[in-house]
Amino acid sequence: MSNYDVIRRLASENNGVVTSKQAAGKDIDSWYFTALTRSGKLERVGRGIYLDSGSVNYDEMYFFQIKNKRCVFSYQSALFLHELTDRVPYREEVTVPQGYNKSRIKDKVSVHFIAKKWYDIGITKVKTTMGNEVFVYDMERTICDIIRDRKNQDPEVFSKAIHLYLKKQDKDIWRLREYARQFRIYDRVEEILEVVVSE
Repeated sequence: MSNYDVIRRLASENNGVVTSKQAAGKDIDSWYFTALTRSGKLERVGRGIYLDSGSVNYDEMYFFQIKNKRCVFSYQSALFLHELTDRVPYREEVTVPQGYNKSRIKDKVSVHFIAKKWYDIGITKVKTTMGNEVFVYDMERTICDIIRDRKNQDPEVFSKAIHLYLKKQDKDIWRLREYARQFRIYDRVEEILEVVVSE
């Protein structure tokens, strides 16, 4: 199998996407990507990220994640990924640990900083609408985040997200309460749950 074939196979195995890092792991020089891009067989969508020209998998969230592995989709982006809102975010929102160099992020996103001790809480993987897995905070962490940041949340989106969460079959109220204790917002979470349940 030629190096060109290996690159195309890597792309087909990864929903049409291949990175120069993957190819380097197989001792393939980057100039093969240049040749495939010039011939129209690959499209460069970011530094070291290529898309098979026959693929319809143009997934900006996934491309962003490949370039920014420490960024976790959060807040409105997480609500959208968990189907807790039907509003497509105007700008993606991500969370990084305090001390992270924000200048590394070249894309236009809203960046939230969090204490390192809280950064890992609730990180999971969810598929985007294009079928690619990205890192996102789970539903319970996302609910805690929007409650902690309630003053900056759209009231309609906030209310709908809480209602939709409580209707989810896979919700975990005990996990939500545990996160609320860790974030020191237990009373606020309980108060909101009581109000919504009593409506």
